[in-house]
Amino acid sequence: MPKCSLKNRLLQLRLSTCVTTVLCLVAIINFFSFYGKYNYSHINPQDIPNQLYKEIASNIVLKKSKPDCEFENILKSTKTTDSWDAPKKNENFKANNIVNGSYVPEECNPMFSVAVIVTYRNRQKHLDVFLPYMHNFLRKQQLHYKIYLIEQEDKKPWNKGLLYNIGAKRAIAEKFPCLILHDVDLLPLDESNLYACLNNPRHMSASIDKFRYVLTYDYLVGGVLAITADQFVKVNGFSNRFEGWGGEDDDFYERLSAHGFNVVRFPPRMSRYTMLVHPQEPKNSRRHQIMAENLHTKSHDGYDSVHYQTVDERQQKLFTQLRVKL
Repeated sequence: MPKCSLKNRLLQLRLSTCVTTVLCLVAIINFFSFYGKYNYSHINPQDIPNQLYKEIASNIVLKKSKPDCEFENILKSTKTTDSWDAPKKNENFKANNIVNGSYVPEECNPMFSVAVIVTYRNRQKHLDVFLPYMHNFLRKQQLHYKIYLIEQEDKKPWNKGLLYNIGAKRAIAEKFPCLILHDVDLLPLDESNLYACLNNPRHMSASIDKFRYVLTYDYLVGGVLAITADQFVKVNGFSNRFEGWGGEDDDFYERLSAHGFNVVRFPPRMSRYTMLVHPQEPKNSRRHQIMAENLHTKSHDGYDSVHYQTVDERQQKLFTQLRVKL
């Protein structure tokens, strides 16, 4: 009897060990499959120069006495910033040559004009880090750029898509050919991450430290996205229906796909960002329903059907702010 009991215990132990091992393997496989991939599909670095959308705002006057600004060395740079050091790099910031959030290099003629559109509400600590960091980062790239801050002033649920539509209207009215839609809590780490549009929409923030520098899914376009003004208008911008967190970016990807646009990315070593810590916005419980409805309707709401009230407009040194009620 004792021998049988010992044998049964050993069998039970082996069975439980096997089950535990199998469950651990399944959990590991699910973890990595769910959290995307390190080596996502991307543009060959050698092909990037040929795919750049080289346009400047029509109201910028170029001087024949100046050479064109160079960008090749930026794309070849291997310099990067550690994620824990990024928020600390603003101690010696100086706002030289910045007016209303806009900058034009003095020593050369820019090859690109870029509107950086930032949607915003109640994130002052992030903004205090974001603005000096981004100006330092962008001035090194010798771009003509301008930072727009589109702030939702009311107490209604957060509506990032609608705010991007508002910002795009303003930037396009000021003749910017390239729009970069940018979360305020993301900071680029790689100097080779050129802030410019390509011939196709470009998802810029493919590798974020919060997600272990992994692209969480192939159709992700949230975080930081570069798109030409013409492309944004053609897809009618974002849906205005997404209130709360989530859904508007995935819906925007569907709009891009429906119009035949392929979303492209730089290699992981050129696309790393750090995310500033923040509480999560309340999720939009209807986001999946709204996406399904938008897929089955021919007349999408969006850029051409934006309704809002301007509270005020402020020309600050480091940004142009548009405060709105939805």
